Amino acid sequence: MTLIKSLLLGSAAGLVAVSAAQAADLPTRKGPVAAEYVRVCSITVAGVPVVGFVLPGSDTCFRISGYVSAQMEAGNLKPGNAVAYTNINPAIGGNVSNQAITSTYGRDSFGYSTRFNLTLDAVSNTAYGPLVAHGEYQFDHSVGFDNLGVPGSDGGINRAYVTWAGLTAGKANSFFAFTGGGFGYANFFSPDRQGFNQPDLVAYTASFGGGFAATISIESAEGVGGPLFASGGSTQGPAGSTAEFVGSATQAGARIPDIVGALSYTGGWGRAQVSGLYHDVRGQSINGAGAGTRLSKGGYAIDAGVEFNIPSYKGAKIGVTGAYSQNDIVASGIPDGVWGDGGQAINGNGQGMALGDAFANPNGTWATPKAFTITAYATAPVSSTVTFSLEGSYGELKWTGQQFASLLSNSKSFLVGGVINYDPVKNLDFQLELFYQNTKTDQPTGYGASAAPGFTSAWQGRSDGFAGRLFVTRSF
Repeated sequence: MTLIKSLLLGSAAGLVAVSAAQAADLPTRKGPVAAEYVRVCSITVAGVPVVGFVLPGSDTCFRISGYVSAQMEAGNLKPGNAVAYTNINPAIGGNVSNQAITSTYGRDSFGYSTRFNLTLDAVSNTAYGPLVAHGEYQFDHSVGFDNLGVPGSDGGINRAYVTWAGLTAGKANSFFAFTGGGFGYANFFSPDRQGFNQPDLVAYTASFGGGFAATISIESAEGVGGPLFASGGSTQGPAGSTAEFVGSATQAGARIPDIVGALSYTGGWGRAQVSGLYHDVRGQSINGAGAGTRLSKGGYAIDAGVEFNIPSYKGAKIGVTGAYSQNDIVASGIPDGVWGDGGQAINGNGQGMALGDAFANPNGTWATPKAFTITAYATAPVSSTVTFSLEGSYGELKWTGQQFASLLSNSKSFLVGGVINYDPVKNLDFQLELFYQNTKTDQPTGYGASAAPGFTSAWQGRSDGFAGRLFVTRSF
């Protein structure tokens, strides 16, 4: 019996061992692979969290955002004025110019604009801080008065840049301006290039702690009239005759980009900045006795501003900013006034400013401009859904070195505006802005009155006008 039991137990043990060995040779059978889902992510960039999603197999946080804005614009219309040559020989006195009147009959007093903005942010963490790619693609459609400048639909880059470890490269906000324009679509006199017309640039920002930072930026230049003189339309310039281009000039090839340096501070009480800019002006006269005369001259500008938070009123701010420029009219902020109209009289009413980085006199010499602006603004929430903002600017432009027949005017202008925002629900904004501008342009030395039909009998140098705009914007 004992022998039989031993044989049975031994046989059972052998079978178990053989079965285990055979099982080890069989393929292992696993359960189904777990699905990899899109994960929510949040990475803080410049103190602001970028909340988005991580695609499977990626370590980058993506965020899709943008807005759709529908706008309606309206304003008053008055006759515009344009300077026209009647005698192009600077050696002969008399009527070297006169002032043509442009009718309001063919101009719209209201208009419509629609904008679609699509924005993509891609952010990932590195040992030196967040690596960011930011891109905005914008489509506009406009008709009529004071529109976005696009008669049909278009598509283009508004901003597109990379930031990492203090570096900024691409089409981004200029580091020269303290603040970029007004609270609505219309701008005060501030060197913008932030809300629109952003430069291509390469910049480095060093943070020193305690809210202090310094930036050096190499930026693409922007001028007026290519960039030496704006002519035609309701702008003051040599328009409306066979001698239309007398005294005009073309832009020469760029040799030096705009160079910007800025010092800034951001703290609990608010923020402040002072910045400087070097601008290279190169051109060649193309008509008149001085045709072929070349100009290569440096320009510069200074911008400074301070903005205060109101501690007893959350969300309320007041600020003051100002700029001075020589041979760089864009940096003065005057061309950005109202809706970036390049110094034209508001709504084309009356006589516009003579803007440019330089002007080619008919005798081969060059006239140069100096300009300054100062702006004050304030914004405060009236309730949880309503915000009210006020803004006002004053600017002056003075030319030196002009010849008798140059037709350059010194100008003074002020503008005031108000903006009301109503946000009844999240991501929906109703905005109403109202704006008024008053401009005075001095009579040029070479101006001669004319009684001919279609021309004024005396210099008409004052212009003013008002405009309003209603926005409906859905953000996402």
